[in-house]
Amino acid sequence: MNIDILKAQYANDIFTTLAEAEIRSRDLGLCGAVHVAEYDGQAVFMPAESHDAYLAYYAPESTSEPSESESDDDDSSDMDLRMEVLEYAIQAVIETILGKSMTETRVVGEILKVDDEQRLIYGWGSVVTEKGIPVVDLQGDVIEAETLVKAVNEFMEHVRVGKTMHEGGATGQVIHSLPITDEICKALGIQCDREGWIVAYKVYDDEVWKRVKSGELKAFSIGGRATKEEYNIA
Repeated sequence: MNIDILKAQYANDIFTTLAEAEIRSRDLGLCGAVHVAEYDGQAVFMPAESHDAYLAYYAPESTSEPSESESDDDDSSDMDLRMEVLEYAIQAVIETILGKSMTETRVVGEILKVDDEQRLIYGWGSVVTEKGIPVVDLQGDVIEAETLVKAVNEFMEHVRVGKTMHEGGATGQVIHSLPITDEICKALGIQCDREGWIVAYKVYDDEVWKRVKSGELKAFSIGGRATKEEYNIA
């Protein structure tokens, strides 16, 4: 098995937008099914309904008929290797998109406080600047503070609910929301090195709460649509 070929193969199936992953899924005959893959708090989209389903799609067919025990051992070893290579490929693609090493300090929407009694998680839903420096997101975009405030206001007025990994039905709700910008901080007498969105999210789903408590789910991730425009700076 050529590891370099596997890395290249998997890297070609990692996308930063849902639409691209759906197209690739149809190309593979997977009927548009996709899943979200996460590495160190960064999310990307991949074809197939899950990691296991994706790996199974590429699992080599055996040309011989080994004993049942040998077959199980071989399958397990091969799947472990493919999972290791897949994780490496995801890391490499994210590093390329971000244009920097994953070991460098990056700001994600981390969960900073958990209230067990009320099932509340507090943290940054989004960070758009850090010490005055714009934060580049996974798609290579920068969100203006004013744009974030408008989006947050729209979300809180009309939506408020959240999903798990952007999939399925609502599993919780944002019950506290505070957009943080330099202008808002000055008005309120707050000192903060960041601009972004502070939230308190209430988890209703029992299984999701278990994943939060175990540390499996450790960050917020916001999603949305935007229209890109190009500007010529004279």
